[in-house]
Amino acid sequence: MSIEMTAAMADSGIVTLPIDRTGWMTWLIDNTEADWRPDEWDAANWLFTGDPDKDETAIWRCNSAGCHVAVRATRHLCRSCYEQFLESGLSREQFAKVGRRALVRSLPGERPPCSVERDSVRCALEAATQGACTPHYARWRYLKRRGKTELGLDPWLRAYAEPLPSGTPCQVGACAGSAHGRVPLCTYHRERWRRHQHEMGMKGTVYEGLEAWAAVQPPWLTGFQFSLVTLPELLRHELLFALMERDKQRPTLSPVAMRLMVRGLAGVSSIAELTDKKLGDLGYLDRNCEAHWNDVVRLVRGAFDRFRGVDPLDRPVWELSDLGLRSRTRSGVRVNSRRLDVTQIRQEWLRRLLADWVKETTPDTNDFRRTFEGCLSASRALSARPGGGHDPGALKVTDMDAVVAAIRDRKRQDGTATLAYGSRAELLAHFCQLLDFGRRLQILDHVASVFARHPHHKIPYEDPAEDMAGKAIPEYVVAQLDAQVQQIGVDFPYGDMALEVVQVMLRTVYILLRDTGRRPWEVRWLRMDCLESQDGEYILIWDNHKSRRNRRRLEIGRETAFAIQEWLAIRQTLKVPARSRTFLFPTARHGYDGCIDADTVAKMLRHWVDGLPELVTDTVDKDGRPLPFDRSRIFAYAFRHTYAQRHADAGTDLHTLRDLMDHKSADTTMGYFKVSMEKRRKAVETMRKHVVDRSGNPAPTSTATAYEARSVAVPFGNCTEPSNVKAGGGRCPIRFQCSGCAFYRPDPSFLPAVQDHIRALKADREMARALGTAEFVVRNFTDQIDSFQNVVTSIRRQLEAMPDEERRHLEEASAVLRKVRAAAPPPVLPVPSIPARRSTDE
Repeated sequence: MSIEMTAAMADSGIVTLPIDRTGWMTWLIDNTEADWRPDEWDAANWLFTGDPDKDETAIWRCNSAGCHVAVRATRHLCRSCYEQFLESGLSREQFAKVGRRALVRSLPGERPPCSVERDSVRCALEAATQGACTPHYARWRYLKRRGKTELGLDPWLRAYAEPLPSGTPCQVGACAGSAHGRVPLCTYHRERWRRHQHEMGMKGTVYEGLEAWAAVQPPWLTGFQFSLVTLPELLRHELLFALMERDKQRPTLSPVAMRLMVRGLAGVSSIAELTDKKLGDLGYLDRNCEAHWNDVVRLVRGAFDRFRGVDPLDRPVWELSDLGLRSRTRSGVRVNSRRLDVTQIRQEWLRRLLADWVKETTPDTNDFRRTFEGCLSASRALSARPGGGHDPGALKVTDMDAVVAAIRDRKRQDGTATLAYGSRAELLAHFCQLLDFGRRLQILDHVASVFARHPHHKIPYEDPAEDMAGKAIPEYVVAQLDAQVQQIGVDFPYGDMALEVVQVMLRTVYILLRDTGRRPWEVRWLRMDCLESQDGEYILIWDNHKSRRNRRRLEIGRETAFAIQEWLAIRQTLKVPARSRTFLFPTARHGYDGCIDADTVAKMLRHWVDGLPELVTDTVDKDGRPLPFDRSRIFAYAFRHTYAQRHADAGTDLHTLRDLMDHKSADTTMGYFKVSMEKRRKAVETMRKHVVDRSGNPAPTSTATAYEARSVAVPFGNCTEPSNVKAGGGRCPIRFQCSGCAFYRPDPSFLPAVQDHIRALKADREMARALGTAEFVVRNFTDQIDSFQNVVTSIRRQLEAMPDEERRHLEEASAVLRKVRAAAPPPVLPVPSIPARRSTDE
């Protein structure tokens, strides 16, 4: 359940609004703090230099010894150091102590002095090229090209070069370089000035326009810095105000993101003048820069509305972050930029009521979302009524009935199913609470009193136990997918990989999702060493990131292991990015993830499933043709539900399935075992007709009540012995040797348990023979095995003689009853007691 947001529709152009630029800038200056981040912000030069030791600044030094390059995550290496680390053979801890980049670029103002020295007087300029300053190197190069010297640079410097005095400071503000020669610019800015003159076609003297150009030039920026000096003055003040306000809500500033933003704002004079703008218009954006940009736009627009005296609740489109909604963020207010078109609520009185409720109560984000969704459902229902619900005084009980009916039938966003019972009940409750709020504050005095919640306005309760089973993909559909598995990944591009390689990789992803029941991101993050072999069995090593439990172990089948091995053989021959070297499924694009991303897995499944010629259900229409299966039910996470449901239907023990799913609590796993009373009754009604006795002869139970009330489920079948039934299955007089008991009543739902018991008896018999036990012990095991085998044979013979449709219904009923028994505690096997020795005094 989510609010229907209006997308930020963008115009590539800039539309100038009729604003008072002078007044707007004055308002910004008056509301901007003068001492914002004094250790990092140089207000005179509009320069920010991030301190990597401060938590409020999202920038860090490279974790390699001697490297000063900025990185965007703590304890990370820059790209050059990371490549050297991979080639060094050292651990990360060792490389962080001794590994230094082969070449580290010096910072302006920190370079060594020129190597020219005469009579203990050294050149005062910085070395720029091969140990020489720029004037000395330029002079030697000029002479060399003119053929006036044959000496190399070093001999020429020692023989002819004279030390130069200190240069004048560079005219660009905050630049640490020095100027030498006629132009008062350092080497870096002098080259940029020459390039600017060439691009502009300037023919005047070298000084013409220099002062104005230098006033809007930033210094040579490191990864720790960003500058606003290149932007128009009004835009600078808008950004500075937004950054200061942002610190009050989310005090983490990324210099790298701000540099990208400044680069993208070239040509923009004011954010307040922009229409809704595509983020792509800013040039290259990453997620961090996008988050900064959204905050800046939100804060500037909110300030601009305050400058104009506009109430954000009076606008047709609400900026949710401007409403003061309470949130669980550090600041306690909503900071995510989301725009909501409230004109979707067509009744003016209902929109006004919602605005007054927000203004008076300052709700949290969740309450606002539910209340808005309730109002939206009510608005749609009233719009379909006579008069459209625009006259609040004419509303009747039937109008409220229509509102409740609309909420009761509310669908999910994708339209595939009805919202969960709890979600619909919350929508109705929040809408009714909004009406009560309006009447309590006398805002709805003009609304008819009968337009209120009455006792019959309820959302019918639905058993949530059916929800988990409903998310599982039926096994007959999985079989249809398996039959078309060779088509997965066909014509699906993935970076530079060959199409046949992509097919094998995506097929392996599907097999892992289907056979292991791991979450999609747990499959994506599998490592190259995820497969182990132990005593002929294969173990999958995976990380449970959701519960922060790593290196988990899961036994998998041989076919699943063979699919991983097939992909590993291909994977080891691929050339992948350095960040993907340890991942089983590498990434195909330049980003932060080292493995295949979730969007690719989702698109792969959608591309494959939607391209299949047909997927059908086990239900037929009136003409006998199978009905098509809803393909929207097939998505990556659904295979986890399928895996769990497959084990639950097979009668896997509750605690065993909990371990397989790696759930912390068995209550979570219990959802796969819960069966509605109606479904259980139907299963019992089907199963009671197929009960047999200990000899395999049919012994159907007269009624479903007798099946449940007059018998008790023991490990290998039902028991009708009165004392055992009374004790709940824990007082078997012959110690669960069921195949020799006249009260034993098995049925097809117990078939897997009986087969498991036969295998256990065979193992016990072999152990008894190895221990040299008496013959009657071995004979007892043999007799039990033969009698239980007779039961299995009889039940199988009955199943084979049934029509296909009847057999399918019986198998479904068996799965239901096995789930019921798996969730119930097993009966306690009785232990023979040793009588106490009597006292001689008795």
